[in-house]
Amino acid sequence: MSLRIIIIVGPSSVIVHTEKDHKGVANLKLLTPLAMLTESVIVLAIVWSGYSVFILKDFEVFGENHLLENLQALTLIAVLAVYMVSMLQSHRSDRLLCVFFVWLTVGFLLREIDIDELDLPAFLIQWGSGSGRNLLLALAFGTMVISALMRLRFYIGLAKQFLVSKPGVMTLASGVLLIVGDICEKVSFTHHVFFEEVFELIAYAVLLRAATLLVRCPVEPKAAI
Repeated sequence: MSLRIIIIVGPSSVIVHTEKDHKGVANLKLLTPLAMLTESVIVLAIVWSGYSVFILKDFEVFGENHLLENLQALTLIAVLAVYMVSMLQSHRSDRLLCVFFVWLTVGFLLREIDIDELDLPAFLIQWGSGSGRNLLLALAFGTMVISALMRLRFYIGLAKQFLVSKPGVMTLASGVLLIVGDICEKVSFTHHVFFEEVFELIAYAVLLRAATLLVRCPVEPKAAI
């Protein structure tokens, strides 16, 4: 199958686009409606959970390995998949940022899933729980720090630009929601665990939307534009 090549000549650059590029962009656009569908399911689940807790007095929905926790894990798997798509886009100059979010999401997943209770090979349990998990994440983030230090000025500019971008703002909002959820866990009040799980689920849903924005809109420091 032949590819039609479109060459756009600007003042200082030549950009080559192929039909394959445009198909790739079209495929990425599908991520937004998929994220919206996921968000709709999450909203319905939260409404049902609230009804179960406050009307039916059924408290299992926010228990271990029940509706809210399972939805958190599934949402994080979706977030991880989207960030991995971003990480594998070879043309991006912000790939290290994408790698960071891949490992951050892995960390969230390992926090939500009790790996040691699953029927998995011993080495996966060793590296996915306890001290093995901590070592794995420390090695991953340590490697990223070393890589960033090699181009420190570039990555400082990239971080600044990310924080004021739509994906960055939504990522910060997700972090705030996680903090609120953590506060709900530590402060004792009626159904505080329910509110903790709800805030965490909303946080992961917001993170999913941030990931779908980032995969379509690479972040560039102003100096590189």
